[in-house]
Amino acid sequence: MYQDKLSKEKRAALNDILIGQGLWGVVKATRSPRFPHFDVFDGVTAEVRDACLDFVFEDDRERAQEYFGKLHFGIGLVSAAPGMGKSHLASILVTLLCLNPSIRKLYVSAASNIATDNILEKSSDIADSIVETLAVAGHPVKRLMLVRGYNGKMERENCLKALLGTPFEEIGIWNSSPWRFDHSLCWWTLRALGSATVPPLTPNDCTELWNLHHHLGALISNPQVFHRDYAKFIPLVRLARGLITPKGYVEGYGKDVQNTSLIDLMAHVVSCANVVATTPAASSYDPYLTFNSEMAKAVVFDEAGTLFRADGLVVFGNTPRPMIAVGDPKQLAPVLATAIERLDVRRADRHRDHPDLPTNRFVGEAEISWLSWFIHLGFPVFHLHTQHRMAKGLFDMMLEASYDDIKPYFKYSPLCRPIDFPLGIKVEQYVKLNHHLPSDSPDSLLPVFFNTLRCPCRNYPDSPSKLNPRQAHCIAKYLEPMMKELSISPADVAVLTPYRANMRDLQKKFRKVKILEKVVCTTIDTFQGREAEIIIVALCLTGSKGWDFAADPRRLNVALTRHKSSLFIFGDINSIPQSFFNDENVPSPNEGKTLLNPDTIGRVIDMIRASRRIVPLLGDPKHDPDSKWA
Repeated sequence: MYQDKLSKEKRAALNDILIGQGLWGVVKATRSPRFPHFDVFDGVTAEVRDACLDFVFEDDRERAQEYFGKLHFGIGLVSAAPGMGKSHLASILVTLLCLNPSIRKLYVSAASNIATDNILEKSSDIADSIVETLAVAGHPVKRLMLVRGYNGKMERENCLKALLGTPFEEIGIWNSSPWRFDHSLCWWTLRALGSATVPPLTPNDCTELWNLHHHLGALISNPQVFHRDYAKFIPLVRLARGLITPKGYVEGYGKDVQNTSLIDLMAHVVSCANVVATTPAASSYDPYLTFNSEMAKAVVFDEAGTLFRADGLVVFGNTPRPMIAVGDPKQLAPVLATAIERLDVRRADRHRDHPDLPTNRFVGEAEISWLSWFIHLGFPVFHLHTQHRMAKGLFDMMLEASYDDIKPYFKYSPLCRPIDFPLGIKVEQYVKLNHHLPSDSPDSLLPVFFNTLRCPCRNYPDSPSKLNPRQAHCIAKYLEPMMKELSISPADVAVLTPYRANMRDLQKKFRKVKILEKVVCTTIDTFQGREAEIIIVALCLTGSKGWDFAADPRRLNVALTRHKSSLFIFGDINSIPQSFFNDENVPSPNEGKTLLNPDTIGRVIDMIRASRRIVPLLGDPKHDPDSKWA
């Protein structure tokens, strides 16, 4: 086998880079150091290259070909504001790397289950489209096999339930992770077995999986000729194909045999994959660990701006291989659960008289994300500047408030014409008709602020989390008639709020209204990486209470950039004290604390006032009497 003579130097150089020492040590130790680069297009046919590049947005196509044609140390970084196609580009690169003969297999990871689900779903859609494009053009390639790996025990249990005809929950209240059936390891295993509960495999599917399927089928059709290692899978194949009853399988084989055979079969299935996508935690366990350490030749990270560096290293490893990290450094930083141990946090106020109590010394270290680390190490970054998701005008507020550094390059793509957002136009007409709001231009859509008066925030005595029952009632009361009149699907609406207590109160109120009961109500942090046609932001902030949240530009960036067609903000704009925006009222960050910056919310409020798109709503004390909180 060919061995790279420079492998030691490459590894040493990479290790120096990862710990922030640069390349000075390698330069001193080596007379003529040669630092490697990686071309993602090298070895790819012209047809595959062009098919992949055609899916890159036109404004970015030429720059993308130049940047990804020479990645220093094989490391590529993509940074962009929301709606500018980060995950879209990452999905194209996933397909391109799978079709590159020198790669073929890669690992994909993101900080959360939701983010991992999103990138796997987008990558699957893009891969199918590119494969279909190549087939139509007369250059057929096999369909790619993209596996979304979840907790191994859950995969085995659900696979066995499917084989036995027992119902199972995709997302259950007791599940340790939000498991989804499509593209899960369970789903692919059932396809390999030939189960009728999933789409059948064809010769156009992944070659390795098709061969495994063929070998498993031979166990039944031609038992005289089969791979010896597959003999233990005969009961599973017979069960999947209806040749043995579920009762006969359960009575004939013990749980240990059932579990062992499924573990081994799933290991075979994973080894066939082109892509395995998991969270960093799941990557530490087989069969995903073996795939990542022995088979995957490259790694792609989505939402890398929220990923701990330690988690990034768990997936990436300590051996150089191509790596692409995609994210937005201006959105949420990695969330460290023990950050509450800092003494300046509200829960620890009672300890202020004892400054010698220990604090978490590593909070600041943890808030440096995997993406931000490589950016600050000086690696070249590929920036995206064109808005593709939001209707024209809907990103203007955050462009001015938080992303003003890209203003010289920013523009809306042709996909953002309001005429292509029929739901946004209907909502805009509804709001104008009912409230006579101004609009800057007929060619743009703008956010609306609902000024909820006499809606005080509340606190439970045993929790720092806030809620605003009257404001929640205002939201439900406004949404119900609008959604009925405009025939808006609940799937097109999402309500975001910074506090869990307020989220639960909103959910409780929505469950009482039929058209609202399926509307997503969640926290801002949970919704990062997701999007909806209409976003409602329930600020749950009044007076001087809770505006530290609004002074966190990262969280505000997430909250006000999840929409496509419409953005409604509910809050009490007049109760925001002007003194809040003075520097002396901004808490000084303790060691590692995320720096609060009132400029972002200040600009947002100024732009809302200047737009005059403010609708007054009056809270009803009957739904939340003050006496209840006295």
